Formats: sequence, C-alpha cells, structure tokens
Amino acid sequence: MAAVRFVGSAWGVAQNGSVGVSLGAAFVSALVLLLVGAPLGIAGESEAATDGESANAVGSEQLVVAECDRGQNPAAHAAFVEQPPVIDGRLDDVAWQQATPVGELTQVEPIFCTPPSFKSEIRIVTDGEMLYLSLRAFDPEPDKIVANRMGRSEIFFYDDNFTILLDTFHDRQNGFFFQVNPNGGRRDGTFARDVFEENWDGIWYGDAEITAEGWTAEVAIPFKTLPFRPGADDWGLQMFRRIRRRNEEHRWADPSRQRFGINMSRAGTLTGMAVAKQGVGLDVVPTFSVGASVDQQGDTSAFGMRDSDLHGEARIEPSFDAFYRVTPGLLLSATANTDFAQTEIDDAQVNLNRFALFFPEKREFFLRDTGIFQFADLEGFDGILPFFSRRIGLQGTARGPRDVRLLGGGRLTGRAGRFNIGFMNLQQDENFQSDPPNGLDTIPDRGGENLTVARVSANVLEESNVGVLLTHGDPESDRENLLAGADFNYRSSQLIPGRFVSSSLWVQQDFSGQQYGRRETAWGATLSYPNDRVNWKLRVRDVGKNFDPALGFVNRRDIRRYDAEYRYRWRTQAGLVRTWDLKVDGDLTTDRDDNIETVNLFVPFRVTTQVDDAFEILFYYSYDAPRRSFYIADHIGILPGRHHSVSGIFRVETSQHRKLRFRYHTGFGQLFGGVGLRIAPLVEWRPSKYLLVSLEYDRRQFWGVKSCYGLIDEAPGSRNCVNEPGADIQKRGFAIQLARARLQVNFSPDIGWSTLVQWDNATDSAQFQTRLRWIVKPGREFFVVVGQNLDTKPGDIRVRETQPTAKVRWTFRF
Repeated sequence: MAAVRFVGSAWGVAQNGSVGVSLGAAFVSALVLLLVGAPLGIAGESEAATDGESANAVGSEQLVVAECDRGQNPAAHAAFVEQPPVIDGRLDDVAWQQATPVGELTQVEPIFCTPPSFKSEIRIVTDGEMLYLSLRAFDPEPDKIVANRMGRSEIFFYDDNFTILLDTFHDRQNGFFFQVNPNGGRRDGTFARDVFEENWDGIWYGDAEITAEGWTAEVAIPFKTLPFRPGADDWGLQMFRRIRRRNEEHRWADPSRQRFGINMSRAGTLTGMAVAKQGVGLDVVPTFSVGASVDQQGDTSAFGMRDSDLHGEARIEPSFDAFYRVTPGLLLSATANTDFAQTEIDDAQVNLNRFALFFPEKREFFLRDTGIFQFADLEGFDGILPFFSRRIGLQGTARGPRDVRLLGGGRLTGRAGRFNIGFMNLQQDENFQSDPPNGLDTIPDRGGENLTVARVSANVLEESNVGVLLTHGDPESDRENLLAGADFNYRSSQLIPGRFVSSSLWVQQDFSGQQYGRRETAWGATLSYPNDRVNWKLRVRDVGKNFDPALGFVNRRDIRRYDAEYRYRWRTQAGLVRTWDLKVDGDLTTDRDDNIETVNLFVPFRVTTQVDDAFEILFYYSYDAPRRSFYIADHIGILPGRHHSVSGIFRVETSQHRKLRFRYHTGFGQLFGGVGLRIAPLVEWRPSKYLLVSLEYDRRQFWGVKSCYGLIDEAPGSRNCVNEPGADIQKRGFAIQLARARLQVNFSPDIGWSTLVQWDNATDSAQFQTRLRWIVKPGREFFVVVGQNLDTKPGDIRVRETQPTAKVRWTFRF
C-alpha cells in the first residue's frame, strides 16, 4: 500500500511574488539547458571520471561489466518427471533428484559481479501440467534470516526471498513474476516493458521452511495459469535470491545494475517447455455475495441514533466469470453482474494543488493482463492516460467513488505471434439516481453505457514495439466519444554496450459529438537513459485545449510541458554507506501560446546505508500562475496570481526489513503569501510474521495564507470571495491533517485479516474497513468485509454508511 500522500508540490503551492514571467523564463531556460546538456555529454559513456583514482575505479567496474556480459545468456532445462513433488517446502521428493541444479547465481548487490556470500541450489522439473522449481538457500546463521511477512501479496522485497520471472513467449518484453519468502508467503504480478503490475493474482502454489542449513522453498505454477506458444521449447527465465540482512541480491542471469530486475532483454533460457499442456483451457468462476448497505440520517450522533434515522437494503449478488483460452496465447473472458465487494478501499489523499487527483486501480477484474493495454511509457501519475480502467464501474461523488454495476461484457487478451492483442467491451448500468432521504448525492438518472477498448501492438526490432489503441464510449454522459492513439516504444540493451536506452513517441486524438465534429489532440515523446550510475530522462508533451479521453485520465489541458531529470549515483563497496544519490528534477509548463504557467525544480540528495536505512535533504522551488480561482483541501479558496515558493525538506527512514520501522518527514516552506511547517511520522511494528501494526500521521500547519475561506468566484481572473463582500482576501492560518492506522493479522500464508482506519480534516470524514481473506486453495477464496464511512465534524461525529459483505469465489478449472 502506498504511504500517506498529500498531492501537489512539496508544499502545495507558493507565495505571491513580484518576480515576473521574464525572470521565470530565464530561470527555466537555464535549467533546461543544464539538464539537457549534462546528459548528452555523458551519453556515449556516462561514467567518465574527473580524476585518476575515480578513473581507475570506473575503468575497473567497466571491465567487470564487460566480463559479466561476455558470455551467452545462461540456460536451464526442466527435467520431465512422472511423479511430481508435493509442495510443502521440504525438498524430500524423489522428483528433485531427477533434475540437475542450474548454474550458480552471481552477486549484484552490494559487491557487483562477485560470487554470493552463501550458495543457492535451484532445480527445475515439469510433469507437463505444471512447472516446478525448488530452492535450497544455504545460510550458516538461519536464526538471522529475515522473514517478517507471511500474508498473500505482501511485499517480500525486505525479507529474504526467492523470485522467478517467466517470459512465456520469449519476446524479452513481457512476463510473469512469482515470489516466495522463508515463511511460505506468496506474491505475484505481471510486467510489460519495465512496468510492473503487482495486483495480478494467479493460481499457483508455493511453500517454504527454515532449516538448520538455511531455508528451502518449492513452487508449482500450473501451465493453465499462463499463456504461451504451444510446442515452443524455450521460455525466458530469470531468478533472484535476496539475503536481506546483508542486503545482497543474487541473479541467475544478467547480473547488471544497469537494467531493472524485470528487464528480460538479457534473461536466460528455460528449455523443456514443449511438453507443457493447458487442457481445455477453461476456468469457470461463480461468485456469490450477501451484504447490506445501511445509511444513517437525522440529527442524532452516531452514539445516539434512532431507528427512524436508518435507511438500508439487503442484497444478494450472484456473479459469473469465465475464462477460455482460444489459443494458448489468447484468453477470452466473459463476465456477468461483475462484483467488486472485496476490493480494498483507496488510500485517502488531500489535494493541495489545482489538478485532479489520481487513484490507482485495485479491482482484480481490471488487473488481469494490464500490460497488454499499456500505452507508451505513460502512467497515471504522469497526468495523462488514454485508457484508465477506473472510469468504468465507478462513479465520482462528493463523498468519494461509488460502484456502478457492470451488467456484463467480454474481453480478449493475449499474444499471437509478434502481436499483443487486447479488446474489452462492457455494458455499464445506469448511474444511480440518489434519493435525498438516503443522504446520497443527487445525480441525473440516465441509461447505461456500452464501453469499448481495443489495443494492438507488434514487437519490432529486438526489444521494441509499435501499436495503436482505440476507446469508445463515455461512462459519465450520453455524448459520443472516440479516442484513437498510436505509439512507438524503442528499447535497447545493445545500442550502448552494458547500458540501457529507451524512448517513446505517442499521439492521441479524441473525437466528440454526435458526428465527431470536435477533435482534439495530445502528443508526447520521451528519451531516457535509466542506468545505475547515471540515470536521466527528457520528456515533452502537448495537450489540446479540449482534449477529453472519456475512458482515460487527464488532469491538465491546453498546455505544453517539458521535463528533464538527471541523477548521479556514487557507490561504495564497504563501510556504512552503500549509495550517495544527487538528483536534479525540473519541469516547465506553458500554455499553447508559450506563456509560462508552472515551473518546478527539485534537488534531492539521498544517502542509503548498506542495510537500506536512508536520509534525504531536498530543496524545492516552484512558480505557479493560475488564471482562475480554485480550492485546496476542499474548502480553502485560492485566487489567481503569480505564486513563488522555496522550501526545504528533510526525510529519514529505517529499512523495512527491521521489526520496528520508523519514517519521519519534515519541512518548512511557503504557501500563497504564508508559510508552512510539515511533520509526517510513521511507525511500523512487526513483532512476528503474524502481526503488523502501522500508525501514520501527516500534519501541515500554515500561517498567513492569502485565501477565501468558503465560496469563491471561479470566473477567469476574478479575485472575489463570493461570501465575503468587501473582504476579498484575508490572511489565515489553518492546519491540514491526515491520519491512518493499519492492523494486519496473518494466521497463515492463506488466511489474513486486515483493518484500515483513515481520517482527514479537509473533508471531515473517516473511512473504516476490516477484511478477512481465506484462500481455501489458490483460486477458491472466502471474504468477509465490513466498511464504514463517518462524518467527523467536531462535536458531531456520526456513522453515515455501513456496508457488511460476505463473499465466496470458487474457480473450476478444466
């Protein structure tokens, strides 16, 4: 889960100032020249040194890199066995003796390209139905193995762990991620072109145990879970082992820091896959849920409500999903009355700028095959997406998102040859007509919408692709909306020996109106050098004035934006510190007449220790020139003008492998003519693998902010407070607070109970959710979820809505 997030600049915005646009333009021009010039100077070979000692060190490292990259990618063979192993983590099955251990791993962190401190023995077998892998992780101090987590889909990066990456089409661009830790905890995901989707849940098996010699693990992955080319004998394979207390990472293939772990361009090869069978390739998944929705009204508090204050309804919700592999590489899915009752609630966010917030997708239905629909290098926090699945089946209201029923639909996803194919058509029910006595927001009633997304891309060159994307339909209005996009993504691990380079070009055009009479365009380009010692990126985008991707996301229109970032990393082989990172990150936004609107400059300096403790000092400057009034924190009106800000921030955090973890963020800066102080501590306690307790608090205190407290006139250029005639601008002090508490109880790797409570004073509301998940066996699950929304106005705390739900989901696989 993400940490507490206040969205905006480092302080939200800035102070009114007298510095003109000409000075801002000069500043930005100098910044862009600095950031663009520096990377180009190092593009040929970034690690050029400035003195003899550094040159010798860099030269030695380059020789080591060349030595590591010199040989062919490693290969492993999956031995065929008649009797498969039992997955209990013990490695006592005869099947494992029929396989030869794969080659030894190579250390990547902290001492690059050297033998690991402790050996690992990995064996691979198959019976044609599943792929089986075993790990014997030797460790002379098993009592010091870090294994603090156990729940399904927890992040085991900060535990000792064993990770398997499978590129089933051997296209070196996409794949599946499987991970186990010494407690038998399981985590999985998918990835496409270095974009990782952690919320995918596949059907597979894994277990582990700590022994006197270290720890052992077994993994079984059904071929029915994976798409692949029938009869193909070769898959891409990568494997990692991490020894957390030593902060060691070992890789089987491609022991290079210059490429992300999920970059499969130099992965090894797994043979013996020609025997893989998928059977009929049909999964039938009926789901049944029982629940209620209770809304409280009236003037009584939550602790003294009357029966007449309650309005609610019980519900029984059957739903149905089916998944059929038309070919081993193409999956056809059908859904009816799709149910999202068990989905975790969103992390609360408080908006401190004038742009829309982004909330990531959490619903499992939309997380399947997300890599297929990936467009260019765009992510939600970039502020523009041609397709964003949260636009489907969710309706924004003043009190947060509410579910809109999906009546049914179909989806075709997968790969055919060098083509990646994604098609989705869903029928969304009408948006609910709220009933004021129920206390819901009044929203016009209208018919449902048919929504379509289509994506096709082709793998070209060795690691690149080119594609198109279409969306049709608008989930929030009756108007027609069609969007068409095209992108080209270049990736190369060979253009510069031992380094990785990528670039992306994209264009989108939306067509709106009954006859698509209005057309608007957005386009962009990125060039990046995402390597370890030197990492830089240049990006430009242009968004039309009325650009409206109805099934996508855009938080700023009628702009041109230029981004440049450069990071240099120093590494040490020994001592307390592992890395020193200095980064310069700037962006410039203009309108389409090239008038400057926004400038941001971040200069962080971060030091990370050998065990992943870290501290960071950050300088931040911003300039923003809004032309309209807007609100921050839901109720504080900010007037047009030119605003400048300078802030200093300090962060310190201990490693997440510690049983008691601490993080603290503090800073001092400016906000709209005032000043602000931020404190944001987090404490996380894991006394054992069975329990997690986490407390977060984020407070921003401001003084002397020029604003309206209440309604504002939002006409362009207006500087009027509607409800305060004669007193348009006042200097105010206020505090924005956000608090969050989590409790996670793991009874076993398959049974977990989580509780989340969060509150903020910007909306005077709180959310509560408690969720029990029991994995009877992979693919067969039982949930109990209780959620509540509360109003928390001082002196008038009340429960507004309660939603208890019990749900069972059962997969039948043929």
